[in-house]
Amino acid sequence: MDDFFTIVSKGVIILPVVIVIMALIFKFNQPVRQTNIPSYVNKPTTTPIPVKKIGLDIKGPWVCRYKHNQVEYFLSIKDRKIILEVNEKGQIKKKDFSQYSSIVENFFNLEYSQLVNMIKPYLPEGVDLKELVNSFKKN
Repeated sequence: MDDFFTIVSKGVIILPVVIVIMALIFKFNQPVRQTNIPSYVNKPTTTPIPVKKIGLDIKGPWVCRYKHNQVEYFLSIKDRKIILEVNEKGQIKKKDFSQYSSIVENFFNLEYSQLVNMIKPYLPEGVDLKELVNSFKKN
């Protein structure tokens, strides 16, 4: 009976040690995954995209003609005075937006993408904002 307890006590001590050693061998014997890109591989470079600001000054003189859905818009800007004429089916309506000149000036100093994000939800469907901005001509 003494031999039985001697063998069991040695097994109780040795078996966990063997299990830990086997676990460490399996853990550290796995192939190493290389996560770094080798230096000889060309890494993609990012080039900064030039920021395109609208860059119109509110002092002008600027004119803009735009047509959408059989309605023609004529906008003139001169010395912070902003006049919009809307020609719909032969009826011309004039609107003075001079009181909003500081807001318009802020719009003109934005980047194009920022202006699109701000104004796009308020524009009627089918209005091409890029075409609208490009239609401004120095008078």
